[in-house]
Formats: sequence, C-alpha cells, structure tokens
Amino acid sequence: MEGLLKRAIDRGTIVVTHEADNQVNTMANIEAFDNAEYGTALNERLAECMGQEGKWTTFVGSLGSRTHMQWVGAGEENAAQYPGMELVDPNNESFDDANGTYETAKEILRKHPDIKGFQTSAGNDVLGVGRAIEEAGLTGQVCLVGTGLPNPSAAYLDSGAITAIGFWDPQKAGMAMNEVARILLEGGELEDGMDLGVEGYEAVSVTQGAGEGKLVVGNGMVIVDKDTYAERLF
Repeated sequence: MEGLLKRAIDRGTIVVTHEADNQVNTMANIEAFDNAEYGTALNERLAECMGQEGKWTTFVGSLGSRTHMQWVGAGEENAAQYPGMELVDPNNESFDDANGTYETAKEILRKHPDIKGFQTSAGNDVLGVGRAIEEAGLTGQVCLVGTGLPNPSAAYLDSGAITAIGFWDPQKAGMAMNEVARILLEGGELEDGMDLGVEGYEAVSVTQGAGEGKLVVGNGMVIVDKDTYAERLF
C-alpha cells in the first residue's frame, strides 16, 4: 500500500488509514486501542479463567501479522507474572481459517491433554478452537479467549466453549476515520486528547506516526463473555 498511498498524498488526496500503526504514507492512522494493552487484557482474562496456572498456547493469523504478534507478545509478557502458567507451542498460524484452526487445535489437545488455555488473534480462530474444545468434551475445562465477533461466536459463548472474546466496533472506527478526514479536509489540526465525537474515541492519543502523519489511538477495546455479548451484537 505504501507506493499507492504516497501517490495519493502527492496528488493532494487526504489519506486516513486504520489498523496500520507502522504506515509511513498516511496523514493519520487510526487505532481503536493500544495493541499491547489489548493483548494484555485478553491474557489477563485468560489467566483469570485458568486460575493463573497451567499450560496455554497462542494463535496468530500469520507470523507476518504485526498486530497479532503484538497482541500475543503482550500476552506472553503478562503471563510471565504468573509462574504457574506455561506457554507451549506458541504462535500457531491460522490464516484466519476456522477449519484449519480446528484441525490445529485438535492436534494441540492431543499433544497436550492437560492444556488449560488458548489465546487467539484472527477473527475466526475462536470458532475453530471453540469447536475443537466442544467436540473433545472439554467445555468448562479449557479456557479460550481471543478476538472474535459476537454474532458468529454466540453459540460457543453460550455453551462455554469460548470463555470471552475481544474486538472493536468497525462502525465506530469508520466514524472516527471520517471525523479525522473531515478535520484534515478543513485544514484543522489533530491534537492529543481531542474528542472525535465517537464512543471509544472521546479522548484520543495523538503522537507522531511512522512517517509524517499522526498516530491516533482510541480506547475502543471491548471484551465480552456469555453474559454480556448480547449487548454488542453485530
């Protein structure tokens, strides 16, 4: 994308990006939350479910996915405070394929029959791992916390195969991007602590980005479980 966006900027086009905190050719990149804080929050929820002990593992969409690696990296750092938690076979690549994730999760459950937790990253990972947990009769015994969407995850949240999911509302992220674009189109400045008028983006952090543009970070993180997911259905 870098070459394309550079040409757009050179032609005077306002460029606002999302989920790319290392984007060089952008005027503003919008992040729903701090990636390290998100990964930590997911892992803390997992640790709570696991009783802060036992074997656990991680899934990422790919090893080249910067955000996913940031999330699981922060999770590992958080888990380090709990001596009883043992990370095994980390960073399994799912390529956001629920069926492939299901097969890998089954292998992990066979290899580590005493495993107690999974932290996942790509949106479909919780569906594959949740299916594997449920079919193995391990619902309530193995914890699963990861990025997912409420509607697709509902059945596994209800059954308990998925402990909790984390996400951000893409509609609100889009609205925040639109507001930033409007400000830039009108010649305005992006200021630290400003309110973009969107839930989760009322007091955004504005810092220098990877290039000449700004990095705008909100607080749009949402983590729900079977008791709360219905409040956020999409």
